[in-house]
Amino acid sequence: MQKKLLILGKRGGILQWFENILATSHRHPNYVIQGFALNHNNTCERFLKKILPNKDIYTANLLKKKLQTFQPDLILIADLFYFNDYLLEVLADFPCKKAHWIGDFFDSRLKKTKEIIDLYCFTDFSFIKDAKDIGLDHSIYLPLAYNPEIFFPKDEQKNDRLLFVGAWSPDRQELIERIPLPITIYGKGWNNLVKNDSIIHPHNISLPNVAELYRKHKYVLNLINKVNIRQGMNMRCFEAPACGCILVSEYVKDLEFAFSIENEIITFSDPSELQSKLKENSINPLLAMDKVQRDHTYKNRIDTIVDLLL
Repeated sequence: MQKKLLILGKRGGILQWFENILATSHRHPNYVIQGFALNHNNTCERFLKKILPNKDIYTANLLKKKLQTFQPDLILIADLFYFNDYLLEVLADFPCKKAHWIGDFFDSRLKKTKEIIDLYCFTDFSFIKDAKDIGLDHSIYLPLAYNPEIFFPKDEQKNDRLLFVGAWSPDRQELIERIPLPITIYGKGWNNLVKNDSIIHPHNISLPNVAELYRKHKYVLNLINKVNIRQGMNMRCFEAPACGCILVSEYVKDLEFAFSIENEIITFSDPSELQSKLKENSINPLLAMDKVQRDHTYKNRIDTIVDLLL
C-alpha cells in the first residue's frame, strides 16, 4: 500500500525547496506526495491572507482540513519555520510521523516543536551540535539536493569563462573582486560591481535558465552565504555537477561528505589560487556528475527520511 507524504513549505521561495520536493512525486511509485504551502496555496488564499485579521487561525484551519482529507503517514516540513500556537496544536493533534528539514541557522524557539517532531534533518553538519546544545537530540545530517527534471547534462560545447549565478552580498562582492579571472555574473544586486573583462547581468533568472547557463559553461563558481550556514552545501553544489560542469567552490567542510575534493571538484580558500587551479586542473566532471545523479537527488533525500521513520 502506498504511503502518503505531506510536504509543508513555502511556495515561491528563493530556493524553490517546496516545489523541488513536490516535483519528485512521479519518481516515487511507493508514495503519494502532496503539498501544503504555509504562505498560500492558490490566489484566493493569497488574497484572503492579506485582508483577514486572523490569518494564523485561518492557515491552521486550512492545514487541519488538509490533514483530515489526505491522512498522511508522514509530514515533512521543508525550511526553517517557527510555528505559532495554532499550527503547533494542529500538528500535535494529528497522529503521524513528522520530520523537519532545516537549512538555516536557528535559535531556541525551535524547542517548541521538540515533542512534536520525530526527526530533525539539518543541511549543515555543524547544526547537529547546535541542536544538541538546545536539547534536541533526534537529528541527522541531510544535505540539500537537486531536481533532475531541471538540471541535466547536454552534449554541447562549453564556454571556459567562470560563471556565477547568485544574489549580491557584501562578502560575495569582496571575494569576487579578489578572483584574478573574468567572470560572467547573473543575479540581483550586482549593478555596482566593476571588474575587468567581466559581464554583469544584475537581475534574477528562472531555474530552467540557470540550468541552461550551467550546461553552456565549463566552470561554475559557488560562494557560501555565511548569513545562513556555517559549513553546509547549497543547492548549487549539486546542480552544477548535474549539468556536467566543474564545480569551483569556496571550501567548506561538508563538501568532503559528498565529493572527493582532489579529483571531482575544485575548492579554494584564497581566491588568488583560482587562476592556477583552473589552468592546471585535471578534474573529470563526469565523476561528480555520476555521483550527484546517483546519491543527491530529492528522491534520495525523501527515501532517507522514509526509511528512518516509516
